[in-house]
Amino acid sequence: MKKSVQVSILGQQFNLRSEAPPEQVYRVARFVEDQIAKVTSSGRAVDSLQATILALLNVSAAHLGDESSSGRLEVDDDRLVRLVEKIEAALE
Repeated sequence: MKKSVQVSILGQQFNLRSEAPPEQVYRVARFVEDQIAKVTSSGRAVDSLQATILALLNVSAAHLGDESSSGRLEVDDDRLVRLVEKIEAALE
């Protein structure tokens, strides 16, 4: 049964419905905030939307890299890195 859990990300409240235990939902929210904070502290993003998109790209690149190394999904890592670099350059 899905339970409603309220989390805060970038000062905004979100009511999430999940079958996962609340502790896991909180852990995911903290992970998201930590990833956004890493991007923000690096000075690569100007606003919270840009920081969020860059954090999502970083997490996606790491996730897809793990899948390709296990043979489940083939990803052109160089192309993804170039795409992230282009996005970062456009934000500067």
